[in-house]
Amino acid sequence: DVPEGTYDLVISSIGFETQVYTYTAAQLPLRLQVRLGPKVEVLQDVVVEPDEKNGWEKWGFFFTQNFLGSNEAGRSCKIKNYKTLRFRHSKKNGGMLHVLADDPLVIENKVLGYQLKYQLEDFRYNFQTHVLIFYGFTLFTELDKNGPSKKQLKNREKAYNGSISHFMRSLYHDSLEAEGFEVRRMVKRPNLEKQRVRSLYMHSIKRDSTGATDNHTAPSRPVINFGPPAGTSSDSATYYRHVLGEPDWLDEYAQATLNADSLLLNRDSLIRKLFFENYLYVIYKKGKEDQDYLDFNHESRPAYFPRSNIFLSTRQPITVESTGNYYPPQTLMSIGYWAWNEKVGIMLPLDYKK
Repeated sequence: DVPEGTYDLVISSIGFETQVYTYTAAQLPLRLQVRLGPKVEVLQDVVVEPDEKNGWEKWGFFFTQNFLGSNEAGRSCKIKNYKTLRFRHSKKNGGMLHVLADDPLVIENKVLGYQLKYQLEDFRYNFQTHVLIFYGFTLFTELDKNGPSKKQLKNREKAYNGSISHFMRSLYHDSLEAEGFEVRRMVKRPNLEKQRVRSLYMHSIKRDSTGATDNHTAPSRPVINFGPPAGTSSDSATYYRHVLGEPDWLDEYAQATLNADSLLLNRDSLIRKLFFENYLYVIYKKGKEDQDYLDFNHESRPAYFPRSNIFLSTRQPITVESTGNYYPPQTLMSIGYWAWNEKVGIMLPLDYKK
């Protein structure tokens, strides 16, 4: 009774390298002989970072916010064997937090009604770029042997709606619009006007600091003699302050919305490939942002439709299946709502059905 698709068989034991065997439902039954080799860390011109003493006390809150999530479901989760976690913090290049676990994490999620065994393969947060990457292997079991409560079923549906898994299923079945997703292409372009203004500003500061270049007295403040766009105020100082406050990169959105034909390379195959250049801008129009998201970002505005940007870090296609599974997962990066929301606290099994 295994549905069509691709699966990972994970074989692990403490002190040994994890073996992952990828197979499809059509290959069943499997006949395997598996040998696990001991974990050996090869040190070649590297600096070994020691584990943080009292790492959980120092980094536990930060880790759970970024791993489990800072929404209601994430906050309610409990890592029952948190002492297996090890924390390494490197201060080089702006700082990197690396979290490891000797045993599979046992996570109790009362909001969704699951117990997870999560084999954490990697967790890294770069404090300079604010990029978070983590991945692992999960095993779901019902928290209550009698099954989920009505409230937990409702919470599962809330977690699913608008999620990346929901998006991938909708994409696979060409039902993006019907399921509430609006997708557009997006590019990030350098803010050339900000670059121009910054250059003039820095030149003015340099000129002012070196003294006057003629018989006039040098001004006590930098003076920038350039005008704002036609039709705006002639106060150039106000204009350059405004421009310097803009982002270094500007987002440009296409007018046309996209469907599966525009994004999938092989629509006729059971296992399909997603590929796109630059970014996709995804809006989920059948839901609203979580209030916790607004609080996390210190925003006092009304909740809007959840908005996210995604891009392919390797610029290579990823595989999408009917279950919403996609791989390799590490190459699909998200910005915006999904970057905040898509954590272990709202994770659902691949066979979840509304």
